[in-house]
Amino acid sequence: MANPLPTKILIVDDEESLRNLLTVILESGGYETHSASNADDALSILRSQAGSIQAVLLDLNLDQLRGEDFYDAIVSIDPDIAVFPMSGCLPEEIEERFDGKDIAGAILKPFLPSKLLESIEQGLSRIAR
Repeated sequence: MANPLPTKILIVDDEESLRNLLTVILESGGYETHSASNADDALSILRSQAGSIQAVLLDLNLDQLRGEDFYDAIVSIDPDIAVFPMSGCLPEEIEERFDGKDIAGAILKPFLPSKLLESIEQGLSRIAR
């Protein structure tokens, strides 16, 4: 029996070192990653990969716009995609900023690699397609 295809995750963060760290952690956990430093690049990747990316790790404070504003553009491309906001703020602030939006789970910075992978697995299983 063939192995299932790996889950593809798009990392959207304007900090290159964090994108690189997330790539290493996620790929060590068996995920396939793509990364973007801004909203335009992220949208281009989502459109070109139409439906093959299952999740987005989304920094709340991109240079161009706020993560919660970018959320609508992401789900307009793929309404079933799992969105994981990432921030160093309090969980309550994330909940407030994403009020009424269906997020898979929040990633709080700083994070332990094991906690990151656990949060992503839980969020993906919660909204399994």
